[in-house]
Amino acid sequence: MQIIVTGSSGKLGRAAVAALRKAGHRVIGLDIAGPIAPGQSMRADCTNFGEVMGALSGIDMGGGPPDAVVHLAGIPMPGPATDHRTFEVNTLSTYNIFSACTRLGIPRVVWASSETLFGLPFTEPPAFVPIDETHPDRPNWSYALSKQLGETMAESFCRWNPGMTIVSLRFSNVFSAEDYAELPAIQANPRWRRMNLWSYVDHEDAGDACRLALEADLAGHQKLVIAAADTLMDIETAELLADYYPDIDRRGEITGHRSLLSSEEARERIGYQPRASWRTRVEAGR
Repeated sequence: MQIIVTGSSGKLGRAAVAALRKAGHRVIGLDIAGPIAPGQSMRADCTNFGEVMGALSGIDMGGGPPDAVVHLAGIPMPGPATDHRTFEVNTLSTYNIFSACTRLGIPRVVWASSETLFGLPFTEPPAFVPIDETHPDRPNWSYALSKQLGETMAESFCRWNPGMTIVSLRFSNVFSAEDYAELPAIQANPRWRRMNLWSYVDHEDAGDACRLALEADLAGHQKLVIAAADTLMDIETAELLADYYPDIDRRGEITGHRSLLSSEEARERIGYQPRASWRTRVEAGR
């Protein structure tokens, strides 16, 4: 396929581009930052609807709209910008991508939703664990609210356009090489990481989830949790729950270092199977 990836110079964007190109797809990256390579990437601001329409309507002189868009542009976490700016950038850019794809007849969009929809940081316990797509949405800050509205828009655009497919990938905290260097501090303070149930996803697994979501036989709006198979901690998960969430509703047996974010639905629908773990990354020095 011919695919445009927005936010292509970011942590998740780089991983998605690499996974797609490895699979043989032709990829053009869009970003407001990072290096630009003719024929491989271009500068575009996804909060500007005209720029989005221009970029998606033809990626070179001989081409038209792409077959699909992977939308990863935006402010990737709370903190780098004010709350109102985070909400503005993330909500507007997502609307612009969905709307432009509809107008141009681009039938599939995969975009970065977030685990924060479930209630992170958990000032009160989640409804149950492991958390899956049936858990109620409880956005607790502007960043999470922007992701909830993105999913609401995805649902509406797919209802308005029955031939359109939008996949909302609810990524856990994406970890790349530099993030694994923080593991000693993270593991020394389990109380701090309770805020997202000690969950994460390796950047390569996250990038591959984007590819799988593009290639899978899906229709309409799909919401899928994307996480690692284990937690970030060297303490077993049942012990973490006993210490920090002793009264939580446990659905099924929780053994070993099992993640409390379930990617089972993603496995069934798109074939997602997390392969990386912090254990192998640290041992390999990556």
